[in-house]
Amino acid sequence: MIKVFKALIIIIFFSTITIHANSETSWITKKSDKSKEEIKIEKKIKKAEVKKKSEWIKKKIKENKKEFKEEDKKITKEVKSWITKKDKKDKYIDNADNLPTANIYFAAKNDNGKIFYGYVNADLTSKKIGNYYETSKGKGYINDGKTICQIASTVIDLYEGEITGRVAGNCTDGTKFRGNFTQNMNLGYGVAKTNTGEKFDFDFTSKKSENVKLVKKFNTKENIIERKLPTNNNNKNIKLEPNGKYYALLIGNSNYDNNGWDDLISPLNDINEIKSVLDKSYKFEKIMMVRDGTKKEIFQAFKDLSKITTTNDYVLIYYSGHGQVKATQAYWVPVEGSLEWGNGDWININELNIFLTEIKAHHLAVMVDSCYVGGKFKGSNILDLKEDEQAFITDHLRDDLNLRARIVLSSGSEGRVSDTAPNSKNSIFASTFLNNLRIAEKVSIPLTMTTLGFNVKRSFTGNPNQKPYYYHPDTWTHLGGDFIFIPKQNLQ
Repeated sequence: MIKVFKALIIIIFFSTITIHANSETSWITKKSDKSKEEIKIEKKIKKAEVKKKSEWIKKKIKENKKEFKEEDKKITKEVKSWITKKDKKDKYIDNADNLPTANIYFAAKNDNGKIFYGYVNADLTSKKIGNYYETSKGKGYINDGKTICQIASTVIDLYEGEITGRVAGNCTDGTKFRGNFTQNMNLGYGVAKTNTGEKFDFDFTSKKSENVKLVKKFNTKENIIERKLPTNNNNKNIKLEPNGKYYALLIGNSNYDNNGWDDLISPLNDINEIKSVLDKSYKFEKIMMVRDGTKKEIFQAFKDLSKITTTNDYVLIYYSGHGQVKATQAYWVPVEGSLEWGNGDWININELNIFLTEIKAHHLAVMVDSCYVGGKFKGSNILDLKEDEQAFITDHLRDDLNLRARIVLSSGSEGRVSDTAPNSKNSIFASTFLNNLRIAEKVSIPLTMTTLGFNVKRSFTGNPNQKPYYYHPDTWTHLGGDFIFIPKQNLQ
């Protein structure tokens, strides 16, 4: 009887499994039958997505080729002659320790982890720019065990000891790259793009031992911090190390001298609050304030600023007050300024240009909250770009910090701007700036001027009378950097 019972249990058990399996198979078949139309639609959607992605890739390749072609036109004959030179006797150097004695050593890494190292020597036959030779030539090696590159650079500008220039190279695997660099004394940084769209961030130094350390650092697969929100909450790990100090000059004109100009509410409130936030959450060596400034006081502040800054420093200038245009000229209006032009008591933008070029800075950012004058430093408004055209300015924080930057961000271009935001003592422009500073500090993420610019643009959505401007003035020699507000906890 027990044996019969056991046999019955076994039969029931296997029957249950078989019924369940058949039921599962039936469900799957039934599901598949019902979804034929859905599967067909999904295939069409997937095909469309693949096509769209393919078209996007083709577009980017085309844009990259065009961009590369434009950069290629900028290289000198001397550089082109060197980088196109082929030497069958070249030997691959598999270690940065084994590089020959040279003037400059460099190390680079791209987004995919490819490492590149090498050296250059000054071409003593090229002309001298200050204490530097215009052209340098050398070789580079990609860490694939075989690729050798001919490298050359050209100095294009020298100001207060800081060099800016272009670099180019052709490699035995068909890779070609063109880029820009900034050098101060024996240290430098740069970015180069290849003919296939890859981007290399590179550092260089006159000391071979330091270069070896850089290559080892890159080999540790240390990630470069991108300008996007991290996927985790440990944002304090975003560490940046500025090479110089931060300075600010904040100018706010609210109380005009009964000369026909309306008094303004926001300027003094704005600069006082901006100073408070910068003092509390950001490390500025000195914040200079001009409250209700006369022309003489504003000019003196610029002079004082130029005396304390160096070519390593990061300088912010903020102006809030009346502005005006006469013919094609634009002006800031100091508190004693006449209502009518012609008495010499307005501040011409052209005069400001002279003062601004006297300020020694690695990064110079000018923020203007004033009627009419915002776009008058001359340059293309980046905020007019379409979203798919903005990719080139959303690279890496490290590049932004280390490459030379010259930026103007204004609340308007050639029209009037509002004094205060509704139910506020601050302007819309200043409110957006302050909110962005506070949020960046709260979430421990460095704030770039570019990010701020697009957020300012959003804050004026639906306001057709006021159009913000963000640009790099044509004559200021901008080289791809970006002014960054670094919360204290993100300083290395």
